[in-house]
Amino acid sequence: MKVVFASSEIYPFAKTGGLADIAGALPRKIASQGVKVFGFMPLYKTVDINKHGIIKIDASVDVKLNNRVYTFEVYKKIDDATFFFLKNDELFGRDYLYGPPEGDYPDNDIRFGAFSYAVMEFIKRENLNPDLIHVNDWQTALIPVLNYYKYNNHHVRTVITIHNLAYQGICDKFAIERLNLGWDIFHMEALEYYDKVNFLKGGIVFSSAVTTVSPTYAKEITYPEYGYGLDGVLRKYSNKLYGILNGIDYDVWNPETDKHIYENYCVFTIQKKSINKKLFLKEVGLKDEVKPLYIFIGRLAHQKGVDLIMDSIEEMSKMSANFAILGFGDREYNDFFKSIEGKYENIFVKVDYNETLSRKMYAAADFLLMPSLFEPCGLNQMIAMRYGTLVIARETGGLKDTVKDISQPDGYGFLFKNPTKEEFLNALYRAAELYNNKKLFENLQKKVMEIDFSIDSTARKYIKLYESLKYSREG
Repeated sequence: MKVVFASSEIYPFAKTGGLADIAGALPRKIASQGVKVFGFMPLYKTVDINKHGIIKIDASVDVKLNNRVYTFEVYKKIDDATFFFLKNDELFGRDYLYGPPEGDYPDNDIRFGAFSYAVMEFIKRENLNPDLIHVNDWQTALIPVLNYYKYNNHHVRTVITIHNLAYQGICDKFAIERLNLGWDIFHMEALEYYDKVNFLKGGIVFSSAVTTVSPTYAKEITYPEYGYGLDGVLRKYSNKLYGILNGIDYDVWNPETDKHIYENYCVFTIQKKSINKKLFLKEVGLKDEVKPLYIFIGRLAHQKGVDLIMDSIEEMSKMSANFAILGFGDREYNDFFKSIEGKYENIFVKVDYNETLSRKMYAAADFLLMPSLFEPCGLNQMIAMRYGTLVIARETGGLKDTVKDISQPDGYGFLFKNPTKEEFLNALYRAAELYNNKKLFENLQKKVMEIDFSIDSTARKYIKLYESLKYSREG
């Protein structure tokens, strides 16, 4: 079987969030199971081609859009899967992947529309003849539309994975003309969305299957509370909607081999985790390693429940505990957390994206905070548990699928139901109480390290889905 896998970000080449981690791990793991996988990503200005061994090949594709011709040079890296990188500096030679903190680039429809066309043109030019094309989120959602509507590849099945329904790629209706599409697909059963064009809606309608990144989120998005205006569309196509829980690459996320942390350890040497805590506190200027250490790592955005942390910061500063916050995101949140840097002696804040520091934090922490208002899957909680860090999370989406409250039989984490300051703080206090029971706390650290959240299971489920779509086509 041959599969094309397209994503706007793929770890380790480019990353802003969890999409990159999955888009990096899943193709490689699927390829290791005997599937021929071709990955595609834009070649951004920020990608270090020398570091990653990416080479230019003698190939290019032209895309005619918006009365322009965009030429993409092609770069390549052969790994477990083969990755192609499409380069056009006018569109992707910028400082950010999607836009600065102030907001998205205004021409993102052209940027990712052109990339989608370039993927299809390269597939055609090189006679890749895939059995299936797997795309991710709105940035590549136009590919299933093009595959069916412009290239007439009705025999090629398509899968779109929704990593976060809140981001849909909505633009004005004249994008239909800018993207060389026909007005005959600008209607409510295709790309039209309240007199605008919705990339993600098009991907949902034209794909053979729609997946989300956890079983609970697959159910949640068919209701108005989580559907972001597409719940009706998703209910209509519920027969092709699947919830497949994401996983993490245990070769990448492994405290026994991680080169970024202070001291390597495993479930049998869990005591060495305390060395990481001691050295991390020293590095960032926090004191008293006897206190519990709570961390937050993630995008500073409303979705991530950051408002709960902001509203609770005074109470947190008075707890007998240390806190470390690492993240970057929307300007209002960046500004707030920058304003409290150094203000509280027990709260360390760094407004930044820093891979090395985040790994040190996972290895050092006792508890990870994930107070998300909604969470399609979440990978941070899986990474944290891999490093023996217990999770405090809101009971939603993938968090509900992966964290079990200690009040339940065989529980190993802390869940709170409503996104209120009172429930959030109560979860912190419950965790602090558990922390004081040293024997139980260490047993739970070992327990969460042994839970299987590996990408292997995710890959097997996707291969099964691919095969079912292929056989249905052949049938």
